[in-house]
Amino acid sequence: MAQHRRVTTSRVLSGTTAGLGVVLLLTGCFASGSAAPAVPSTAAPLSVDDSSVAATPDSVPPSPPSSTPTTHTQTATPQPSPPISLPSPSATHAPAGALVLGDSISLSIAPTLSRLGYPVTGRVGQSASTEYLSAHLASDAAQQAPAWVIVLGTNNRGDETDLARLDEWLRTIRTSRSGSPRQHVYWVTPHRPPEYDGGMSTHTLDAFNAALMQADAERPWLTVLDFASLAALNPDWYALDGARLHPDERGQAALIDLIAGAGAPDAASPAPITEIARPTPAPRPSDSAEGAGAQPEFGDMEFGDMEFTNE
Repeated sequence: MAQHRRVTTSRVLSGTTAGLGVVLLLTGCFASGSAAPAVPSTAAPLSVDDSSVAATPDSVPPSPPSSTPTTHTQTATPQPSPPISLPSPSATHAPAGALVLGDSISLSIAPTLSRLGYPVTGRVGQSASTEYLSAHLASDAAQQAPAWVIVLGTNNRGDETDLARLDEWLRTIRTSRSGSPRQHVYWVTPHRPPEYDGGMSTHTLDAFNAALMQADAERPWLTVLDFASLAALNPDWYALDGARLHPDERGQAALIDLIAGAGAPDAASPAPITEIARPTPAPRPSDSAEGAGAQPEFGDMEFGDMEFTNE
């Protein structure tokens, strides 16, 4: 009877040992994600056949390359911003602070130029002359300005006498340049539309403007701003002016852009505007009440011619 108990005990131990082995083996299988292998129910020490156990992740062979393209999400590495390249001052636009010296056309755009930082000095009916240029380019305001803009010529006849005097006017301007650095000079080509029929309609300004262009090519300190060519393409700019000499708001805006550049910013404070009073010209024998209506649209164009004669 005792022997039977030993056998029973031995079997129980063997079963217990086998059960523990199964539990351990199942635990390993679950950990490896594979089905549990069959375990022999013997009392012999439990041995595991490596060939009968599913491979662990360390022994999984690499998968063959897939034919489906793989999308990789990459975070772009921030690149340093390139240095900002500021435009250099254009030789075709006068810098802010440049003195504008001219006639009534310069005065008509003076409020806008002042807001943009351009001081304006002008006189209605003024023609280009040595006296006018030398007097006002020698002023403190002119000498302190970085550049000059000349808006003169509309009140000149543009004949052979004007062409002969142009070199003299340019010499006057050149010798007046004493700033440091010396002022660059911009001259706006004057324009008289073909519809103009006033006192100077016997001459056009074509030859005068051509001479200005030639001077531009010969003098590095001079830049001609060709408003005349632009105005010739837009005759309707002058439709509202009875004298056919003053451009309307569209023409004025184009002239301002030509001088200051399109989109020029406002200055921190407006620049001064100086309107020079017009002297009363001496009466001439031909002046009479009957002939008053025959005067040029710019009545003081006659004065401009007198001033020109007295140079």
